[in-house]
Amino acid sequence: MQTYEIEVYQTATYRFQIEAENEEAAQGLAGEFWDGVPVEEEAKYLHSVYDSLVDSVTVKGGK
Repeated sequence: MQTYEIEVYQTATYRFQIEAENEEAAQGLAGEFWDGVPVEEEAKYLHSVYDSLVDSVTVKGGK
């Protein structure tokens, strides 16, 4: 039996709301907001996943 590290590539949509003066400002603020979201909190903004595929499989060890 061997251990494998698996990476999955996904196309996902995240949704959240931003208050701003106009669309351009909203885009800038959205980027700033998203850059500050810790990875462990991203799931609360997940709306949907469109595609999912195994991107890589790497042998890590085994018996």
